[in-house]
Amino acid sequence: MNLDFKCLKCGYDKYQVATCIIPEKNNTLKLELGKYYIKTCLHCGYSEMYSAKIIAQNEKNELYEPAKS
Repeated sequence: MNLDFKCLKCGYDKYQVATCIIPEKNNTLKLELGKYYIKTCLHCGYSEMYSAKIIAQNEKNELYEPAKS
């Protein structure tokens, strides 16, 4: 996961990443397990949550895009 990070609360640029699994409902009302990344600022503790599914999809799209000149 390569996300640029500058804390929205304090502006610090160092963080740690944790992974968590959260149960979620899909369209057919079945439970699935969703994987998420939690980025936490090492200075003030402010946290942001990102969907691993969306991150992986964005990284896949970036691999196949032609280089812009």
